[in-house]
Amino acid sequence: MTWFVIFAATVFALYFWRQHRARAREMNSPLASHRSGHSHIGQVVVLEQGIQNGTGRLRLGNRDWAIRGPNLPAGAKARVTGVDGTVLLVDRIAA
Repeated sequence: MTWFVIFAATVFALYFWRQHRARAREMNSPLASHRSGHSHIGQVVVLEQGIQNGTGRLRLGNRDWAIRGPNLPAGAKARVTGVDGTVLLVDRIAA
């Protein structure tokens, strides 16, 4: 009976360790779903709030993003050019 308990505990431990490693590998992947800012690169947006002192906020989909770029008034068009952590980098679009 003791050997069965040791065997069962080992099997469960290995199973949960593999699950943990798979989740950790997914979270560290550059294509993971929580790194969704990369999917917005190249998108043209209309700023609801202007960018002042190089920073602002933008709503894309169901998420609010911090944005960084040149000072722009509300209503201006900008293109998402990159991502820095959780901040979207934008640049003005020539009219």
